[in-house]
Amino acid sequence: MIHVLAISGSPVKDGNTEALLKEALAATSADPEVQSAAFNLSGLAIAGCKHCNWCLKHQSPEKFCALSDGMEAIYPALIRADVVILATPVHIGRMSGLMANMIDRMRVFVYGNMHRGKLKDKVGISLIVAFLRHGGLETTLSILNSTFALFNMIPVGRGGLALSSLDGKGKTTKGVRHMVLQDGFGLSSAKEAVQRGMEIAKIIQAGKKALGLP
Repeated sequence: MIHVLAISGSPVKDGNTEALLKEALAATSADPEVQSAAFNLSGLAIAGCKHCNWCLKHQSPEKFCALSDGMEAIYPALIRADVVILATPVHIGRMSGLMANMIDRMRVFVYGNMHRGKLKDKVGISLIVAFLRHGGLETTLSILNSTFALFNMIPVGRGGLALSSLDGKGKTTKGVRHMVLQDGFGLSSAKEAVQRGMEIAKIIQAGKKALGLP
Protein backbone atom coordinates (compact mmCIF):
# COMPACT_ATOMS: atom_id res chain seq x y z
CA MET A 1 0.00 0.00 0.00
CA ILE A 2 1.22 3.49 -0.90
CA HIS A 3 0.36 6.28 1.55
CA VAL A 4 0.05 9.77 0.10
CA LEU A 5 0.09 12.84 2.33
CA ALA A 6 -1.05 16.12 0.78
CA ILE A 7 -0.57 19.50 2.47
CA SER A 8 -1.98 22.80 1.23
CA GLY A 9 0.04 25.79 2.43
CA SER A 10 -2.40 28.53 1.47
CA PRO A 11 -3.88 30.79 4.17
CA VAL A 12 -7.05 31.04 2.05
CA LYS A 13 -9.63 28.40 2.94
CA ASP A 14 -11.15 26.75 -0.14
CA GLY A 15 -8.96 28.84 -2.41
CA ASN A 16 -7.13 28.05 -5.63
CA THR A 17 -4.34 26.04 -3.99
CA GLU A 18 -6.78 23.74 -2.19
CA ALA A 19 -8.78 23.38 -5.42
CA LEU A 20 -5.70 22.36 -7.41
CA LEU A 21 -4.66 19.90 -4.72
CA LYS A 22 -8.12 18.32 -4.66
CA GLU A 23 -8.06 17.84 -8.43
CA ALA A 24 -4.57 16.35 -8.34
CA LEU A 25 -5.53 13.92 -5.58
CA ALA A 26 -8.30 12.44 -7.71
CA ALA A 27 -5.65 10.17 -9.21
CA THR A 28 -5.05 8.57 -5.83
CA SER A 29 -8.69 7.61 -5.27
CA ALA A 30 -8.71 5.70 -8.56
CA ASP A 31 -5.85 3.43 -7.43
CA PRO A 32 -6.82 0.68 -4.94
CA GLU A 33 -3.17 0.40 -3.87
CA VAL A 34 -3.09 4.01 -2.66
CA GLN A 35 -4.46 5.70 0.46
CA SER A 36 -4.38 9.47 0.83
CA ALA A 37 -4.73 12.00 3.63
CA ALA A 38 -4.75 15.80 3.42
CA PHE A 39 -4.12 18.80 5.65
CA ASN A 40 -5.02 22.41 4.90
CA LEU A 41 -2.75 24.78 6.79
CA SER A 42 -5.49 27.43 6.49
CA GLY A 43 -7.24 25.63 9.34
CA LEU A 44 -4.19 24.99 11.52
CA ALA A 45 -2.11 27.18 13.79
CA ILE A 46 1.57 26.47 13.11
CA ALA A 47 4.28 28.61 14.67
CA GLY A 48 7.73 29.05 13.21
CA CYS A 49 10.67 27.06 14.54
CA LYS A 50 12.24 28.68 17.64
CA HIS A 51 15.57 26.91 17.08
CA CYS A 52 15.55 26.01 20.75
CA ASN A 53 17.28 22.68 19.92
CA TRP A 54 14.88 20.75 22.18
CA CYS A 55 14.55 18.13 19.44
CA LEU A 56 18.28 17.33 19.55
CA LYS A 57 18.00 15.50 22.89
CA HIS A 58 14.42 15.20 24.10
CA GLN A 59 12.35 13.55 21.36
CA SER A 60 10.20 10.53 22.17
CA PRO A 61 8.22 8.28 19.80
CA GLU A 62 5.16 10.51 20.28
CA LYS A 63 6.78 13.90 20.91
CA PHE A 64 8.69 15.45 18.01
CA CYS A 65 9.01 19.09 19.02
CA ALA A 66 8.80 21.27 22.13
CA LEU A 67 5.98 23.34 20.60
CA SER A 68 2.39 22.12 20.76
CA ASP A 69 0.26 23.18 17.78
CA GLY A 70 -1.01 21.91 14.43
CA MET A 71 2.28 20.18 13.66
CA GLU A 72 1.45 17.51 16.23
CA ALA A 73 -0.98 15.98 13.72
CA ILE A 74 1.31 16.47 10.72
CA TYR A 75 4.47 14.89 12.16
CA PRO A 76 3.15 11.30 12.44
CA ALA A 77 1.42 11.66 9.07
CA LEU A 78 4.80 12.51 7.52
CA ILE A 79 6.30 9.39 9.08
CA ARG A 80 3.53 7.19 7.62
CA ALA A 81 3.66 8.72 4.15
CA ASP A 82 5.42 7.26 1.14
CA VAL A 83 4.56 10.32 -0.97
CA VAL A 84 4.42 13.89 0.34
CA ILE A 85 2.68 16.56 -1.75
CA LEU A 86 3.36 20.17 -0.80
CA ALA A 87 0.98 22.61 -2.49
CA THR A 88 1.58 26.33 -2.08
CA PRO A 89 0.57 29.64 -3.62
CA VAL A 90 3.37 31.94 -4.71
CA HIS A 91 3.68 34.87 -2.30
CA ILE A 92 6.18 37.58 -3.30
CA GLY A 93 8.09 35.22 -5.55
CA ARG A 94 8.30 32.26 -3.19
CA MET A 95 6.22 29.85 -1.09
CA SER A 96 3.67 31.05 1.45
CA GLY A 97 4.73 31.96 4.99
CA LEU A 98 2.53 29.14 6.33
CA MET A 99 4.33 26.58 4.21
CA ALA A 100 7.71 28.03 5.21
CA ASN A 101 6.77 27.75 8.91
CA MET A 102 5.79 24.11 8.45
CA ILE A 103 8.99 23.25 6.59
CA ASP A 104 11.10 25.00 9.24
CA ARG A 105 9.39 22.84 11.87
CA MET A 106 10.38 19.74 9.89
CA ARG A 107 13.87 20.44 11.23
CA VAL A 108 13.06 17.68 13.72
CA PHE A 109 13.73 15.16 10.92
CA VAL A 110 17.24 16.54 10.37
CA TYR A 111 18.52 17.02 13.92
CA GLY A 112 16.13 15.05 16.15
CA ASN A 113 17.65 12.45 18.45
CA MET A 114 14.86 9.94 17.63
CA HIS A 115 13.26 11.00 14.33
CA ARG A 116 16.36 12.08 12.41
CA GLY A 117 16.42 10.78 8.84
CA LYS A 118 12.89 9.38 8.80
CA LEU A 119 11.92 11.18 5.61
CA LYS A 120 14.63 9.42 3.61
CA ASP A 121 13.46 7.85 0.32
CA LYS A 122 9.96 9.34 0.52
CA VAL A 123 8.78 10.91 -2.74
CA GLY A 124 8.24 14.68 -2.74
CA ILE A 125 5.86 16.47 -5.12
CA SER A 126 5.51 20.24 -5.49
CA LEU A 127 2.21 21.80 -6.62
CA ILE A 128 2.45 25.55 -7.10
CA VAL A 129 -0.14 28.21 -7.93
CA ALA A 130 0.82 31.69 -9.15
CA PHE A 131 -1.40 34.61 -10.14
CA LEU A 132 1.01 35.81 -12.82
CA ARG A 133 2.89 33.79 -15.43
CA HIS A 134 6.31 35.05 -14.35
CA GLY A 135 5.36 35.49 -10.71
CA GLY A 136 7.71 32.92 -9.19
CA LEU A 137 6.51 29.47 -10.24
CA GLU A 138 9.95 28.17 -11.20
CA THR A 139 11.70 29.78 -8.24
CA THR A 140 9.24 28.21 -5.80
CA LEU A 141 9.57 24.83 -7.54
CA SER A 142 13.34 25.01 -7.18
CA ILE A 143 13.07 25.88 -3.47
CA LEU A 144 10.69 23.00 -2.72
CA ASN A 145 12.69 20.47 -4.73
CA SER A 146 15.83 21.56 -2.87
CA THR A 147 13.93 21.15 0.39
CA PHE A 148 13.00 17.57 -0.51
CA ALA A 149 16.63 16.84 -1.37
CA LEU A 150 17.75 18.22 1.99
CA PHE A 151 15.62 15.57 3.70
CA ASN A 152 17.03 12.86 1.40
CA MET A 153 13.67 12.56 -0.29
CA ILE A 154 13.15 11.88 -4.01
CA PRO A 155 11.66 14.94 -5.74
CA VAL A 156 9.41 14.65 -8.78
CA GLY A 157 11.34 17.18 -10.83
CA ARG A 158 8.75 19.08 -12.86
CA GLY A 159 6.04 19.22 -10.20
CA GLY A 160 2.68 20.77 -11.04
CA LEU A 161 2.66 24.45 -12.00
CA ALA A 162 -0.65 26.27 -12.42
CA LEU A 163 -1.96 29.80 -12.89
CA SER A 164 -4.90 31.43 -11.10
CA SER A 165 -5.58 34.13 -13.69
CA LEU A 166 -6.42 33.88 -17.39
CA ASP A 167 -3.22 32.95 -19.22
CA GLY A 168 -1.33 34.20 -16.19
CA LYS A 169 -2.00 37.82 -17.23
CA GLY A 170 -3.74 38.90 -14.05
CA LYS A 171 -7.27 38.80 -15.47
CA THR A 172 -10.09 36.90 -13.78
CA THR A 173 -13.67 35.98 -14.64
CA LYS A 174 -16.32 37.54 -12.44
CA GLY A 175 -18.07 34.96 -10.27
CA VAL A 176 -15.41 32.27 -10.75
CA ARG A 177 -13.71 31.54 -7.42
CA HIS A 178 -11.26 28.90 -8.61
CA MET A 179 -9.58 30.38 -11.67
CA VAL A 180 -6.86 27.73 -11.37
CA LEU A 181 -9.38 25.20 -12.67
CA GLN A 182 -9.48 27.16 -15.94
CA ASP A 183 -5.79 26.39 -16.51
CA GLY A 184 -5.96 23.09 -18.38
CA PHE A 185 -2.21 22.75 -18.78
CA GLY A 186 -1.64 23.48 -15.09
CA LEU A 187 -4.21 20.89 -14.05
CA SER A 188 -2.60 18.30 -16.31
CA SER A 189 0.86 19.00 -14.92
CA ALA A 190 -0.40 18.58 -11.34
CA LYS A 191 -2.16 15.30 -12.10
CA GLU A 192 0.85 13.98 -14.01
CA ALA A 193 3.16 14.88 -11.10
CA VAL A 194 1.00 12.93 -8.66
CA GLN A 195 0.80 9.94 -11.01
CA ARG A 196 4.57 9.98 -11.43
CA GLY A 197 5.05 10.28 -7.67
CA MET A 198 2.93 7.21 -7.02
CA GLU A 199 4.83 5.30 -9.71
CA ILE A 200 8.19 6.19 -8.15
CA ALA A 201 6.93 5.23 -4.68
CA LYS A 202 5.87 1.81 -5.95
CA ILE A 203 9.27 1.31 -7.59
CA ILE A 204 11.04 2.24 -4.34
CA GLN A 205 8.79 -0.02 -2.29
CA ALA A 206 9.31 -2.98 -4.64
CA GLY A 207 13.05 -2.37 -4.81
CA LYS A 208 13.44 -2.30 -1.04
CA LYS A 209 11.42 -5.49 -0.72
CA ALA A 210 13.61 -7.22 -3.32
CA LEU A 211 16.77 -6.09 -1.53
CA GLY A 212 15.48 -6.90 1.92
CA LEU A 213 15.73 -3.26 3.05
CA PRO A 214 13.42 -1.68 5.67
